[in-house]
Amino acid sequence: MTFGILEIKGGGHVPGTALLEDVQSAQQFNAAHLKHGTGQHEKTVLVPQPSNDPNDPLNWPLWQRDIIFLLLCYCTILCAGTQSFGISFTQVSQLTGYQLCAVGALGVFMSTWTRVYGKRPVFVFSMLFCLAGTIWGGVATSYNFLLGARVLQGCGVCVWESVMYSIVGDLYFVHERGARMAFFGTCASGFGNFGSLIAGVVAKNLGWRWCFYVLNIFLGIGTIAIIFFGWETVYRRDAALFDTDVAADTGFVFDDTKPSVVEEEAVNDSLTLKRNSFPRRLALYSGRYTNQSFFSLTVRPFVICVNPAVIWSTLTIAVITTWQVLMSLVISQVFSAPPFNLDSAQTGYLYGGPIIGAVLGAIFCGSISDRIAEYMAKKNNGIYEPEFRLVLFAGMAVLSALGFFLFGNLIAKGASPVSIAFYSVAVGTYMVDGYRGISIEVFIIGMIAKNFMCFGFTFFMNNWAASWGPARLFNCLGGIQVGICVTAIPMYILGKRCRSYFRDHSIYSTET
Repeated sequence: MTFGILEIKGGGHVPGTALLEDVQSAQQFNAAHLKHGTGQHEKTVLVPQPSNDPNDPLNWPLWQRDIIFLLLCYCTILCAGTQSFGISFTQVSQLTGYQLCAVGALGVFMSTWTRVYGKRPVFVFSMLFCLAGTIWGGVATSYNFLLGARVLQGCGVCVWESVMYSIVGDLYFVHERGARMAFFGTCASGFGNFGSLIAGVVAKNLGWRWCFYVLNIFLGIGTIAIIFFGWETVYRRDAALFDTDVAADTGFVFDDTKPSVVEEEAVNDSLTLKRNSFPRRLALYSGRYTNQSFFSLTVRPFVICVNPAVIWSTLTIAVITTWQVLMSLVISQVFSAPPFNLDSAQTGYLYGGPIIGAVLGAIFCGSISDRIAEYMAKKNNGIYEPEFRLVLFAGMAVLSALGFFLFGNLIAKGASPVSIAFYSVAVGTYMVDGYRGISIEVFIIGMIAKNFMCFGFTFFMNNWAASWGPARLFNCLGGIQVGICVTAIPMYILGKRCRSYFRDHSIYSTET
């Protein structure tokens, strides 16, 4: 038993388990020929092993990968902001609800297109949909026209709420993912509240149409940047040669007395492979990335729900994210009514609390997530288990639940609310590391569940908040939050056995 994680019966390798730290006690794995990190990570084994192709995103300079990641996070903030550029109360809150419904409905198709054609074309067209929907919203002359604009925006938003998680797995090694996942979580949930903060000020001083006009400016910049610098991050890497988490199943064992397979490949590849030219990186079509049928890929997000880990991550993402979305609906309702009677600008300032809380949570999680994983791997003879990521739930149970309690009670007292949210770091890194082959589908189904759940809540959330009051409402939601965090305990203990079982009994294929 490794730190309370139950080992599998009968031995054998489990996908997701990997040699991460080249420590003295791990010499039996003979990692001398594996590629390692540099600097302070010189003893860290790179997982997955990068290929020898300069077009492999893992071989790009770190600064380049970070710039692309920052660009995608910028687009995530803008597209998350489109869900906040509106006015409140039940009928108008349903503008956001219908947008969320469109996002959820398109999720499975986005998953399929991403699997088949890669992420770049999906990102480009998603930005174009968001831009077109925002332009439409700015010139809308009726409620139905505005509703249509929000639905069109939703067509572009869905990819940023789901596929972005897998981008972290495309661009970064295991020991680099925690901090980036924390930053992305902040962009998706915390910085997404900037839309509400800015919209209030803009609507008061320039009129509500200018909310769309201002957003159009930044979306236009993002669209141009994506077209020129949003390069394809999907790469078909030979798992048998370069994925050390499946090494035991593929015979990926090194012998010091002869060149490794990777070294032999490097000699051959270095003579022929060159990085694509800049114009070629701008191509929207770079070939098919899978031979599976559209139908099988479309149903796969639902088929994988037979896996308890997928159900757990879906419910965790859906429920906790729903609470965050509902926060924005409640703030406007409470503070625009007596006794506060705040105008749109003053109400917008209140979103500074959730933004600050999200930033604090991201800094905290980003600074310790990778360190905890590396520390536990060292103590485990260099072997990394994805369940090490779930240790963060201990802090999440306290801090994020406390955030909900403070949120409701501070609102009741007329103060700026604060929320601390970093669930995405623990859940995101765990599912990417443990189920990398189906990570797109995992977060697609989570996004679908979250958006339809939010859509349903928009029909009664305002009335619920009015009848219960913010303090009682968010005390209830905080209690639910604690209960969700507790479910991470059995997932931590049984997670490895779950991964092992679905390695042997999987009814879906992760082969491409």
